[in-house]
Amino acid sequence: MNRLLALLIGLWSATPVAASDPVTFFGAWARAEGAEATAMRVLLDGAPVHGSNADRPVDLASNSKAITALCVLSLVDEGALRWDTTLSEALRQDAPPATLAELVTHSAGIGRDSTQLRMGFWLNEDQPRHAHVTDLVLNRSNQRGTRGQFAYSNENYALLGRIIELTTGGAYETACRRRVLEPAGVSGALSPRFAAFAAWGGWRMSMADHAALLWHWFGPEGRVGRDPLALPHIARAGDSYYGLGMNYVEDGAGLRMSHAGAIAIPFGPKTGAFAVVYPFGAVAAMGYDVAVADPGRFKALSDGLATVLRAP
Repeated sequence: MNRLLALLIGLWSATPVAASDPVTFFGAWARAEGAEATAMRVLLDGAPVHGSNADRPVDLASNSKAITALCVLSLVDEGALRWDTTLSEALRQDAPPATLAELVTHSAGIGRDSTQLRMGFWLNEDQPRHAHVTDLVLNRSNQRGTRGQFAYSNENYALLGRIIELTTGGAYETACRRRVLEPAGVSGALSPRFAAFAAWGGWRMSMADHAALLWHWFGPEGRVGRDPLALPHIARAGDSYYGLGMNYVEDGAGLRMSHAGAIAIPFGPKTGAFAVVYPFGAVAAMGYDVAVADPGRFKALSDGLATVLRAP
């Protein structure tokens, strides 16, 4: 009986759900993943058109990486950093041969990711672990990554967090709030649970604010959205890329930009977030209380939402 039930649930969850609005579609998707609490905001041409629990703060998990990438972009625009600034220059000490552009696109060649086995021990801390992870990277006898090859790793963004601290001479959160959140007119803070993961997974904000943030920066008139491929990016399979904390996929006349975040601490908290910016002027930001990792499930969600949003 249990096998049959699991099979039926699996078949149902893999089948597109008919829905007339994005909130209903997302709710069905999230329930199929086991979520009990969800939040969502949808914007069309920058204006809110759909939502559910949109003002409730949600942990962004790895969707925090876009905030870090945008903070670095702002420092580059200010002239404080360059995309070809080396890790040694930015950290002011000997470091692996890599640039900021390679860190932000997960192609710096460092690794393996030391954060994965440690995050559970860093729960509920109120200070970022950027300096700690930086020390772990710099004291490693050899790096197991391949420079120039995409390899997703929290370490890349922990290093960027440390670079932001050193470059600005202040707290990472303060620097990024000033340069990324405030220009978008939104608020947010490091999570009480996950502040130690700050630059790679520690931000918390409402889905209303997250959607507005993405629209401001990645929308068609945004600093990134105007020409994403003019900024650091790395080609991946097919017509896809990884850019500034977001995945880019060719979608008709433009790029669909999205990212999924998940934190699953053994015997501890589990959370997830997904956000997508469509080239037809829509943004959807979602949060839920489960950790989803299957890329196919996010493609189904992204494609399904696109169909619903484009429906007359």
